[in-house]
This record gives sequence, C-alpha cells and structure tokens, in this order.
Amino acid sequence: KRGIWMLESLLNDPPPPPPPAVPEIDLADPKIAKLTLKERIENHRNHAACMSCHAKIDPWGIAFENYDAVGSWRDQVKGKPVDASSLLFNRQKLDGMDGLKRYLLANRQDQFARAMVHKLTTYALGRPLTFGDRSGIDRITADLRRQGDGLATMVILIVTSELFQSK
Repeated sequence: KRGIWMLESLLNDPPPPPPPAVPEIDLADPKIAKLTLKERIENHRNHAACMSCHAKIDPWGIAFENYDAVGSWRDQVKGKPVDASSLLFNRQKLDGMDGLKRYLLANRQDQFARAMVHKLTTYALGRPLTFGDRSGIDRITADLRRQGDGLATMVILIVTSELFQSK
C-alpha cells in the first residue's frame, strides 16, 4: 500500500490495477504469518501474474519499512531487524527513507514538483484536473522549478494562475 501511495501521491504515476485472478496472501498460514512484510512481498513477487507490477511498486514501499502502520519508528519487525533497502527497476539502490530522499532529489525533482502542483491545484480548484488544464499545470510547474520549489511559492503560483482565477 505504501508503494502505491508513493507512486500515486508523490510521483503522480499510479500503477495499473491488479489482474482479476491475483491470489490473496493467506496471512492465516503460519509460515506466511511469521515472515516480515519485505519477505512476504518478495514471495508474492515470484508469482508470474504479480511480478511486473510489483517490480515497480514494492521498492518504493519497502523504503518506508522502518515506520509502522501509525508512523512510529521501529528497528525490528517480528524479532528481526528491519531491512528497508530495495532496488528500483533501474537497479538504483534505496537505503530506507534517507536513500529514498536522496534518490528523489537527484533523479525525480521535476516529477515530484509536477505531482505536488497537480495535487494542490486539484484541491484549490475543488475538482479533478482535465486534459485542458495540462498547459496551466505545465506553466505553474516550470515557474515553481525556476523559483526554487518552495511551498509558499507554489501556493502563490496556483492562486494567481489563470486556472484558479477563472474557476
């Protein structure tokens, strides 16, 4: 779920929906229940129907593994040390949250900025964006990148944009 959230919310790049016949993970199975999330994900990824999508999703979610379901830090899961390292599709290694931040700053700043502009503009307009809004989002994103990527700058650019002014 965290990998999907990361792709959808922070990179605006949602994965495709799962195929209809994907088997559920049987958490009642004692062998599966004792595995860490990372181990369960790796086993799940071995199913041919799951492999291609999970290769895109899982590395992003594993980077969050030091955080439990309510966001508290943890060093162990089920008595085992947390391993929050993963490999992206391009073989780039992510070492937990610090590795994720470094990767985003070095490789995905434009995509991240555009995703944030997209999300905040959707909220500001009170409606989903349409294809016709694309050029406005492009302008806001380009201006934001030129002006240093600040949140206050993003808000000003959105509320002074033609998209917002003509809503």
